[in-house]
Amino acid sequence: MAWYALRAAGESVRATRVLLASASLAAWGRLAVLVPFVGTLVTPFLTDFNRGPSPVALVASATAPGLLTAALVAALALFVGAVFEFVFLDALRGRQIRLRSESRRHLRSGLELFALRVALAVPVGLALVAPIVIEGWLALLLPLAVVISALALDRLTVAFVVPIALVEACSLREAWRAFARTLRAAWHEYAAYLLVAATLWVAIALVGGLLGGLVAVALLVPFGILGVTIDAALSAQGLSGALVGRTVLTTLSIPYVLALLAAVSLVHVPLVTYLRYVALFVLGDVDERHDPIPRLRASIRRGTGTGRPGQ
Repeated sequence: MAWYALRAAGESVRATRVLLASASLAAWGRLAVLVPFVGTLVTPFLTDFNRGPSPVALVASATAPGLLTAALVAALALFVGAVFEFVFLDALRGRQIRLRSESRRHLRSGLELFALRVALAVPVGLALVAPIVIEGWLALLLPLAVVISALALDRLTVAFVVPIALVEACSLREAWRAFARTLRAAWHEYAAYLLVAATLWVAIALVGGLLGGLVAVALLVPFGILGVTIDAALSAQGLSGALVGRTVLTTLSIPYVLALLAAVSLVHVPLVTYLRYVALFVLGDVDERHDPIPRLRASIRRGTGTGRPGQ
């Protein structure tokens, strides 16, 4: 057994460096737009599950229009993310990043991936409510098994089937048929990939969370100085201190959050890029005919690693 995933974990570092070192500031900006939709990283500092009502309580207390709006927004984000999966992969293969034109080009393929994810979400949703009607150990085991299976199918689709669909210019269904043949022949390599990818995901998510927290603190300094300056200027005009404080906080909170999200997205660009390259290297090693990055692979293995992925 070659265990291609272990070798890919090292080679993907150099591949990420090759892509991003030659990327312009505009390309970095476009990648930062793509990453929140295609990234699977969790930034822990953005989430505090110990405060506020639980998600179940929020759903129970939500109104019908609120639930409908939330469902529509989630569906739109899921669809955009499905289209961006193809755009992001094109970027990793060295194509110039044009968000609008590339999104239009991959609209049909994105719709297919969106439909697959909706189909996977249905059994997951049913499994999550299973504990209401099922008792005993099955109430815990069934949701866990369904969620893990759905996540594995989604990860295999994004990591391997989407690249095959791009290389072959075929539908997602045809790409799955082609992938199924290599999956049966080298199932152990893909199982090893899932294990390595899960381990890397946990490690990188922690790193991303730490870096995101540092960015949040760093951004507080200029925004804090700006807030104090504005507060002092308005207070000097004889305005109420409490009113000024609330106004300044409300006014600066929105740009602070936007700046934080933009900075966190930039931080996650190399992290998400690295994880995706791991899958591309594994796919090319297992199935050379569907290798999405043959030139980059050859360059890195020759020891040069200086050319862009598409060169």
